[in-house]
Amino acid sequence: FLSIAGMVVAFYGSALSQQKAKAEKDDDDDARSWNGNAPGSWDAIIKDGMVNIQFYGKHWSNGRNFNQADLGALPKDKVGTFALTRESGKMTFRGVFQGNFGHGTYAFEENAGFKSYLEQKGYTGLDEELMMSVFTTDINKGYFEFLKENGYAEISNNQFKDLAQQGMSRRVLEDYFNLFKAEGYGHQSLDKLVELREHGVNTKYIASIHDMGYKDFSLDKALELRDHGVTASYIAEVRKMTNGNVTLDEAQELRDHGVSSDYVASLKKMDPNMTLEKARELR
Repeated sequence: FLSIAGMVVAFYGSALSQQKAKAEKDDDDDARSWNGNAPGSWDAIIKDGMVNIQFYGKHWSNGRNFNQADLGALPKDKVGTFALTRESGKMTFRGVFQGNFGHGTYAFEENAGFKSYLEQKGYTGLDEELMMSVFTTDINKGYFEFLKENGYAEISNNQFKDLAQQGMSRRVLEDYFNLFKAEGYGHQSLDKLVELREHGVNTKYIASIHDMGYKDFSLDKALELRDHGVTASYIAEVRKMTNGNVTLDEAQELRDHGVSSDYVASLKKMDPNMTLEKARELR
């Protein structure tokens, strides 16, 4: 009995060790999937001169937009390669496009010289994943000068990571700066910029709310509306239900309760005198 028990313990101990070793190997493979040692996969859509590329690893995905002209000639109907070189590194793609849709594999090679430049500026934790975010955001030496010119001379390590990971490219930042100036929002902190980006509050969203006739609302209100799913199309929907104007707070409350035009229409089939307030209460 003791001999058999010993054999069982030894067997399971060996099995667990093999599983642990395999898990550690998988983790290593996942980490390497950012560079040329183990290419990751991608798929893409071309629209209006832009190429949206979705990058995939074993447990993650990340999408970025690129100017089609920057990528050069794309392989059409036949597998080929194309590449993009920036100050922070080089991305080599292999795959094929059929119409406006493409897929394949990629390998990223970071620029050791630019990484050293970032380290000299005091930034740490520059692993392969972060360096790829630096690449896709197109952070270069001129990027820091641009931020300085716009009142952001000091950028902390966490802020630097947020800017890279949220894809806060120079173009994205310019859009925000122009918006703040046009709408009188003044100078906002980098943390606020990142928060707006994270929540999907961009110039297009705020402009769409303005186009509905709402001019005087804060950035915090815009964040609140976005988080509650209030869009210009929903406001238009509510106006049809009310046959008139509605405040942003009223639209937000109705959205929170799931009151849609279809819902109200279904109630009015049973009660032609159904009011929006009663529909909200029922919902």
